[in-house]
Amino acid sequence: GMLYTFACYKYFRGFVQSLKGRLTGFYLSVIILSCLITLGAAGAAGTVSSLLDEYLDFSIMEKVHRLL
Repeated sequence: GMLYTFACYKYFRGFVQSLKGRLTGFYLSVIILSCLITLGAAGAAGTVSSLLDEYLDFSIMEKVHRLL
């Protein structure tokens, strides 16, 4: 979250100054948001897998291992 805030700050400062300065903050924001979305999706998948295993006795990893 702190890195994203810093990237937004860099984008804003670059927006005021020039196009080249704007692109640095924009690209940094895109990279950080991509990482945050990936980590959030992985966390959600882990939570769903855990809940399915705990409450419905359905193990996704066990099913995957049987397929392989």
